Amino acid sequence: MTAALSNKIANIVSGSLIALVNISVAVSVAALLFAQTDPRLMVPGIAILLVGTLVTGLGGTLFSDFNAVICSPRNGLVPVFAVMVTTIYASFGNEYSIGAEATIIVAIMVATLVTGLFLLLLGRLKLGNLVRYIPYPVTGGFFAGIGYIFVEGGLTVASGAEPTLGSFTDSGFIQLVTPAVVLALCLIIGKLFRDNRLSVPGILLASLLIFYGVLMLAGISREEAAESGLLPTIQSTGALVPVFHLDYLQQVNWVAISDQLSGIVVVALLCSMMLLLDVSGIELIARKDLNPDHELQVMGYTNMVNSLVGGFPGVHDASDTALVDRLGGKDRLTGLVYSVLVAAAILAGAGFMELVPTFILGGLLIYVGLEFLIDWLWKARDELPLSDYVVVILILVVIIFSDILQGVTFGFFVAIILFVINYSQLSVIKIETNGSDHASNVDRDLETRELLNKEGKRVLILILQGFIFFGTADKLITAIRTRIMDRKDSHFDFLVLDFHHVSQLDTSAIVTFSKLAQLSEQVGFHIVISGADDKSIKQLVKHRFFTFGEHRWERHYKGQVEIAVDWCEQRILEDLNRADEEYRLELADVLRRIAYAEEDIHDLADYFVVEKRQAGDYLFHEGDKGESLYFVGAGTAVVVLDIPNQREQILRKYKAGAILGEMAIYTGENRTASVRIEKEATLFRLDKEAMDAMSRKFPASTAGLHTYIVKVMSERLGRANRNLSRYI
Repeated sequence: MTAALSNKIANIVSGSLIALVNISVAVSVAALLFAQTDPRLMVPGIAILLVGTLVTGLGGTLFSDFNAVICSPRNGLVPVFAVMVTTIYASFGNEYSIGAEATIIVAIMVATLVTGLFLLLLGRLKLGNLVRYIPYPVTGGFFAGIGYIFVEGGLTVASGAEPTLGSFTDSGFIQLVTPAVVLALCLIIGKLFRDNRLSVPGILLASLLIFYGVLMLAGISREEAAESGLLPTIQSTGALVPVFHLDYLQQVNWVAISDQLSGIVVVALLCSMMLLLDVSGIELIARKDLNPDHELQVMGYTNMVNSLVGGFPGVHDASDTALVDRLGGKDRLTGLVYSVLVAAAILAGAGFMELVPTFILGGLLIYVGLEFLIDWLWKARDELPLSDYVVVILILVVIIFSDILQGVTFGFFVAIILFVINYSQLSVIKIETNGSDHASNVDRDLETRELLNKEGKRVLILILQGFIFFGTADKLITAIRTRIMDRKDSHFDFLVLDFHHVSQLDTSAIVTFSKLAQLSEQVGFHIVISGADDKSIKQLVKHRFFTFGEHRWERHYKGQVEIAVDWCEQRILEDLNRADEEYRLELADVLRRIAYAEEDIHDLADYFVVEKRQAGDYLFHEGDKGESLYFVGAGTAVVVLDIPNQREQILRKYKAGAILGEMAIYTGENRTASVRIEKEATLFRLDKEAMDAMSRKFPASTAGLHTYIVKVMSERLGRANRNLSRYI
């Protein structure tokens, strides 16, 4: 047998088996969803499920990026539709009529259409990942609730009556449900075997043969079996299509359908959630990445067509796709065979459904329900954190005693509370440092820098992160209070709060920051905020957080943390009577720091050029040859970097006593940035040729120059290392 022929046979077999399984499940779901409301709804219910199976299966097969994908109506939607069907039926006085049937069918068609439009919109807007933000325990609780509903529905289908506690003492009830429960357990046990590809279809076929074998041996006719509840009774048989007749349209109760708007929205959301979760699972099967937005669009268009023919909404099914893959189905032939067999079942009409024993219909529902419960109650106990697992249990309890929508709503509420509590435990303080380790981007003379390093403990710098709301903001205030109480070791007069890594600041946090403003007045410290977005700044201004004008304890905003620290350094220097604006150096002051002897100062001055520069002048530009170094005597120079299509960036500032341009003297490389005068400045330039001449005549003083430069660079490096250690 050739490989091509072998592959075709594998595709045909896998498509056939999954079709038989899904046809059986569709009949079981129809019995649960429609026949329990009114047996006369069984036939249109089967039609709706099978048409949905055909259309979604064919759409996925033809247009999905994965050739062997299986798409079908999802069992997770049944609880929502059960509420919809029973509510609409109740609006007709719980009595069957063509109007009731037509309204139920149109409601499902509308739900399928809205689902298709929603999936298409998500795909077109490339918003597929947004739906994945649904809390995982809410998803788990929802599926666990579905499991309970399916088990209860399976018992109802198998026994013909809704189970109660008293039912379990009724011998007739036990006699009817026991085979269904045994079948469900056999299906679960069958999946435990390593090679379980044929377990489900094999067990179903064996159950069918055993059932009819027992009937034949016992001499029980099909009519007698139906009367005793062993076979379903379908009150009308015949063609399943068309699902909806146009002459029904005038009998549709549109008000009853509009009342189901919330349920229809839930169906659309659930379909999108299930699709994206299963696409993730199918990616593992396919061993390649799929485009979730493309898959959303495929199922969007498919469900829009599906709605026109009265089908149940459907999306990708990872478990069915995995089964097909294990059976050898690898290309679109699998889906085509699957669709052809479903179409054959539709054309065969509802008569053959009377041949399927009720215990198989009920057993399939119980099996599906137990699968959900095993996954989300048994396996999840080791996979989920305790808090998340408790949420799953609580949702299940609410669903048992109320309904699916209230259970999910309750789950969202609990999940949000847990999120707030857990997120509040995270520290919003990304890095804590001080003015000694995290200095500003302003270079001053070495003596001033060492003085600022000594006084740096007076500046507490907190780099904040994440989303700041009432919980985390209160924790921040508590952390600051703790440091205030421990003032012996962490006395500070300046608090810098950097918001560069903060994603958002909510209104409740703004109120908490008002308390911080009061604390600064009471205890006595300045506050500087940096890096915040415009919205946060406006909110802080609105709540009068910042001070304007003269205040003893000031609260300001600066664009960058380095600028905020510079403001603190300037205040410290003012306290020490060394304000930047008043601090000036003459050439003799600079030379005194490097000269080997006092008498050399006058001669060394001949090697330096005194330059007076105006604001806006450039000392040099990026790419210029590095032939000089400069000492700043007065004023301010800034290092600027020009970035194409962006505003220039100021990298550093140099004030009186600072040295700049020294690296190019040693490396011989071109200038890596431009230097511009920001405030009228006096500079002392030493050219490389002059430095070489000075080294020959005054080697000791030239060595003193080199030593001074090394000290400056060592101080910068030591400060950078201390600051870096805060990030590790």
